[in-house]
Amino acid sequence: AWVLGFVALVPWLLVLDATRGLGGALLGAWLMSVAFAITVFTWFGVAIGGYTGLGAVPGVLVLYLLAPLLQPQLLVFALVRHVVALHHGRLLRALAGAGAWVACEAVWPKLLGDTLGQGMAPSAVLRQFADLGGAAGITVVLILVAEALAAAVGRWREGLKRLATPLLAALALVAVMGGYGVLRLGSLHDAPPPRDEPLRVALVQASITDYE
Repeated sequence: AWVLGFVALVPWLLVLDATRGLGGALLGAWLMSVAFAITVFTWFGVAIGGYTGLGAVPGVLVLYLLAPLLQPQLLVFALVRHVVALHHGRLLRALAGAGAWVACEAVWPKLLGDTLGQGMAPSAVLRQFADLGGAAGITVVLILVAEALAAAVGRWREGLKRLATPLLAALALVAVMGGYGVLRLGSLHDAPPPRDEPLRVALVQASITDYE
């Protein structure tokens, strides 16, 4: 399912491209935050309901109500993207939006500290890119790939030449991630084994019960 990380934002970006006015962009971001909470964090709403005694349904409804506060980067992204598009082209809009996304996640006290790039964890090759910028760096790449794919979809009636640039940009970004991952894993496999005995550490986390 991690492959969806490259395309999950594309439908929403197409909606934002077709939206006129800042109010419409922010409304789309609010709806996207709720959809994000439904898709990714419904389990957390159930946990809230169980932990507080409210029950699963009220806990989930509270989570959906608070979705814009839990995922504020969506609103900031839509705002910055819309403002930049008024004066600049697609490339700068994409870069500004991606930068605003990860900057918001860095400064906003997100409850779970989540970011889109964490979805690449199941891919041993692509997750190596976190060496260069952490999970936030992977998030930037995912957003830029989605922006390129959305641009390609928007141009599909204009001929192959118009499609080539955004598609090649998307493929290049994925190739850079994959290429770095292959090189990095190769360097790890080539490293000599440690001479010393491994250090064994036991971790105990108390005061958390009844989550099952």
